[in-house]
Amino acid sequence: MSIERALILAAGFGKRLQPLTNITPKPLLKINNITLLENTIIFLKKFGIKSFAINAHYLSDQIVKFSEEFKNKYDLTIFKEKEILGTGGGIRNSLLFFQNKNFIVINSDTVWTEEYLSALKDLNNKFDHHKALVGLLMVNKKNSYDPELVGDFSMKEDPYLFRERQEDNKLIYTGCQILNPKMINNKDNKNFSVHEIWDEAIDKNKMIGTVSDNIFYHATNLEIYKKFEKIDIID
Repeated sequence: MSIERALILAAGFGKRLQPLTNITPKPLLKINNITLLENTIIFLKKFGIKSFAINAHYLSDQIVKFSEEFKNKYDLTIFKEKEILGTGGGIRNSLLFFQNKNFIVINSDTVWTEEYLSALKDLNNKFDHHKALVGLLMVNKKNSYDPELVGDFSMKEDPYLFRERQEDNKLIYTGCQILNPKMINNKDNKNFSVHEIWDEAIDKNKMIGTVSDNIFYHATNLEIYKKFEKIDIID
């Protein structure tokens, strides 16, 4: 089943990239002369996404201004959060936007390149085939540009994900996932983490993943971000 709508998470404070984020929200920081936010949108458009929701809280006026500047180029809807709602709450707050169909939720602090497209298409196919409730796009920990990042999940029986002890998890979540709206419908509109949704899906054996082979560039902190500025990551 094709997916046409996505939520880009852009409400966070970006504390690990201070002082840059004291005046600019992290999604609007640039790498190779393009904002992380627009880079994310371009990647999703190549996958086939037609309409984009963006949640906003910290320095939200700048996110709104971005949407106004690009309104003739992209179909953007902003969901402003008066109080920050967390990753799960941000999804719940924008749920009606997805019209009760499967949708993508994606972080804007990963540098998304065309190399991820085939893996995301594979994830979507597996999602349908296995009637999954949550699907995560993963990379192997050894492919992380930032060697300090720890693993999030393990996979013993493809494509099912589960958690081991942190030191035993070999897979890192890239920041891109597919969700079935059933996982959100029964949630209250409050601040909560998407990890609650993941744990529920794991308990039901309905959490799957696809592992991408490319290098994982993630704007983890100021030191890593400054390194990105010196290398040619985005075409």
